[in-house]
Amino acid sequence: MAPSALAFSSPSSRYTDECPGEILLKEFRRLKPGLDALGIRFSVSRVKFRIRGGKRRKPPYFACCHNIRNLGNVNVVAFYYPLIGDWDLMGADVEGYRKRIHSALREEMIHAVQVITVKKRYEQSPDLRNRFKDAETYYEYLLGRIIEELAISQEGEEAVLTAAKLYYEDWTIGSMAKLRQTDQKYHGRDGYLVSELIRQAVQIRFGELTSEEAKGKAWDKHRLFFVGEYGTTENLMKSMATTLRRAVPKLVSLSPTLTEALIEIEGMIQRIHQNQ
Repeated sequence: MAPSALAFSSPSSRYTDECPGEILLKEFRRLKPGLDALGIRFSVSRVKFRIRGGKRRKPPYFACCHNIRNLGNVNVVAFYYPLIGDWDLMGADVEGYRKRIHSALREEMIHAVQVITVKKRYEQSPDLRNRFKDAETYYEYLLGRIIEELAISQEGEEAVLTAAKLYYEDWTIGSMAKLRQTDQKYHGRDGYLVSELIRQAVQIRFGELTSEEAKGKAWDKHRLFFVGEYGTTENLMKSMATTLRRAVPKLVSLSPTLTEALIEIEGMIQRIHQNQ
């Protein structure tokens, strides 16, 4: 069921007639036909904190959830409080906030398509069903395979680490060992970052802002980093995203498994757009 305006209502519209709840609802309506075509459900949560790595953490804007093992029942959850809270962090910048929401929603749609394509491939292949006990095990195998293919070259490894720094907001991730520790800390398993790398690559190849770039000025008020010559965290993030953007063609050439995943995901998204 589609969320109502009440679900996204915000306490006030202090700076503009267009409040964050209205922007959220408009962006959801733009994406809804694609979610419906994929059978993806959508819900709104007012949870203020989630327990990750044994600690209370602020939820993300959105999360793509699914069943363990069979990867079924894909559901995109919108977390109300972070979504509304960043309106003030971004200075009630209507266009900047709209881009941020649009990019974040697209991020979860890409994740959902990742899961759906893997599930479909697994279920349609007797060989894969014989080799792997369930679709989730096969998915984890694919993510690990991509890391192996990319990490054999210095250029590939550096691009993976850049993607990790962007996603985890952690400039200290300077080695694959540190990345494995970070994946384990926040997601309980190695290789999680690859699912975000795939998402970043899809956004880049479609000519869109990555979700990290779309955070804009919210970075400078939300997190503080040593930015050196870049002046602001926003500029530093844009520079790192540009580095990753330039590296994507090389990553594709290094990893046949990544290439195959991108072709499947992008093909499904393009078919959805053509039918809308």
